[in-house]
Amino acid sequence: MRPRMPLTRFRQAGRIRGRSRVHVLAIFLTGVAAMGAACYPKPVDPVGVPSAPTPFVRLPYVQHVTDSSAAALWMSQPGSADTAWYRVPDLDSTWTRVPVTDHRGEAKKATLAPLPPLTVAEYLVSASGVRAGPHRIRTAPLPGAESEPVRVLLFGDSGWGGAGQVDLARQMERQDWDLSIHVGDIAYNDGARDEFTERHLRVYARTFASTPFYPSVGNHDVRADAGRSYDEAFLWPEPFPGARYFSFRWGRILFVSLDTSSHTEDVEGLRSGKGRQLEWLQSLLADAAADSAVDWIITFQHHPLYSHAIGISGHDLDQKLRANLLPIFERYGVDLVTAGHDHHYEREWPIREGRRVPDGCGPVHVLSGGGGASRYARDITNTVLLATAQRAYQFVELEIGSDRIRARVIGRDGAVLDEFAVAPYDGTASGLADRCAR
Repeated sequence: MRPRMPLTRFRQAGRIRGRSRVHVLAIFLTGVAAMGAACYPKPVDPVGVPSAPTPFVRLPYVQHVTDSSAAALWMSQPGSADTAWYRVPDLDSTWTRVPVTDHRGEAKKATLAPLPPLTVAEYLVSASGVRAGPHRIRTAPLPGAESEPVRVLLFGDSGWGGAGQVDLARQMERQDWDLSIHVGDIAYNDGARDEFTERHLRVYARTFASTPFYPSVGNHDVRADAGRSYDEAFLWPEPFPGARYFSFRWGRILFVSLDTSSHTEDVEGLRSGKGRQLEWLQSLLADAAADSAVDWIITFQHHPLYSHAIGISGHDLDQKLRANLLPIFERYGVDLVTAGHDHHYEREWPIREGRRVPDGCGPVHVLSGGGGASRYARDITNTVLLATAQRAYQFVELEIGSDRIRARVIGRDGAVLDEFAVAPYDGTASGLADRCAR
């Protein structure tokens, strides 16, 4: 055992080169703060990514695509005269002009409607004579309708502006997507308006011009201005005014975005076991479990329910969140639970009631927090629940078919880091097959 320092020596150690213990403590705390700053340095502008042409501040990007409509959002300089048009080439080559309205703050919106389901449409936007487009979009299938496999881009913890994020963005541009979901921390460091502009919408401008983007809110996204810049940047189907959680249907798939980050009663209720968001979630999933036209349920949120990360970006799991969400997900047949927050990639085996179970007998949890933020987890532990984990920049490509969700995890150089499949899980509310019984 290491001998204790004598009390007299400890008192002498309280002064270093004439400085008191108070001064030493101040120096120590300053060093800790500096270490924190080193972990989260000031974000940089994305190198090699062109800015929006004047008078655009943000080029147009697609939001909230349904089976009958879509929305285009953008931002232009004050005083700009903005117009928007759309057409469905297979039905009519004529361009239809649509009204341009204020979204929130300085963002502009054009609603492209009416549109047929599963149809390719084109739109373009003009700001004082400078045109962006035309861009092609594809509408969603009708709820419950069979369709070709749906291709979904999944990523999180991205908006840093560094080389890792930009490299991943270039890889994303090589593929065609039906839609994109994000598990939070979209714009570091505080979710300020310029951070959403430069470190998210500028980086992914080519992809999001045609691919609808559905967010879930991260803790870094609502630090600035109480989240007003986040609200200004995106459009989602609010179940209640001001709610940052929502759901949407894409054919036979139900997507559910949860808010685990805003400082509201709705979010605190997820941890206390009561409140509007939790009640909404329970009702939504109960209805989906009883709906034969819903084949898949996919949730996306910022804070993970399982993570094996330790170190700088390894956060202790929120036990209250786990206690309230896991039983609901497992009861009502959530097939795939996705999250971020910890800056790495990991996938669990199917899990129910804290145990590894066969395929199709419990939800699969995927953590995709390697979208470009500055640090990875320092290390990753291992348990019987962990299928694989990597400290790598990555995004997830989901191909959702009628019988399986097939997935590939893509690194910044295009390499495939992981491949897996998710079997349908009906949940305990619907009764499990004998092979899944305990």
